[in-house]
Amino acid sequence: MSGLFSAEIRKLRTVRTTWVLTILGWLLVVLSSSVYVFAEEISGPFGGSDAEVAATIDQVGSNSVIILIVAILLVTTEFRHGTIGRTLQLTPSRTRVLTAKSLTGAAYAIAFFATSLVIVAVVLAVAAAVQDVSLDPGPDTLTAIWQGPVGLVLNAAFGVAIGALLRSQVVAITITLVWLFVAEQLVSGLLPDVGRWLPFQALNALFLSDEVLANVPEGQLVPLDAGVALVVFLAYVAAAVVAAGVLLRTRDV
Repeated sequence: MSGLFSAEIRKLRTVRTTWVLTILGWLLVVLSSSVYVFAEEISGPFGGSDAEVAATIDQVGSNSVIILIVAILLVTTEFRHGTIGRTLQLTPSRTRVLTAKSLTGAAYAIAFFATSLVIVAVVLAVAAAVQDVSLDPGPDTLTAIWQGPVGLVLNAAFGVAIGALLRSQVVAITITLVWLFVAEQLVSGLLPDVGRWLPFQALNALFLSDEVLANVPEGQLVPLDAGVALVVFLAYVAAAVVAAGVLLRTRDV
């Protein structure tokens, strides 16, 4: 498995699209975290409190769509370029191939969170200097630090499963983005009690701190509790991974 995992990592880091998406993700982290700490009309004056530091870290998770797309590409790129046949010749076990790709997606998610955390730390340091306040990280910050990578790793596994289920790169990315930005938003807007149980709404609930929710008009956003959201999203991921594993073993490539 270690050799297969190394091969998947090599495929990921040698593809230009991976770096383009990663750089875009870093830029989005810079933008979203900067808006949070500097745009007082949106989040109020920044004071460096534990809750505010945690909310700034949560901005990394708000860009989880980058992880999702990269994970989808881990599988669909092979089908697009016809290299999946060669991959399965070298590793006949399709379950092992899917597992290796899921682990690669998880490794990318952790690396993205770690590097983005450095970016957020720089933004926080600049904000503290500009506002002449001291940072006061605490329990909320620690929660954000562990919830972030957990959510992103699960998102990566979900993306790999979607890619294995749909196979077509264009179809997989299009359906996923339409579902994420259109379907879930419509359902959440019209039926918030139903919408909050949808997969990406549950994932987003992991990155919504009390500090952020305090600035949302009452009734506009009713997320699940973080613990419940984690279980719900984990259930979606497990179902998708099992379905992908079954179909990958039974369908022709």
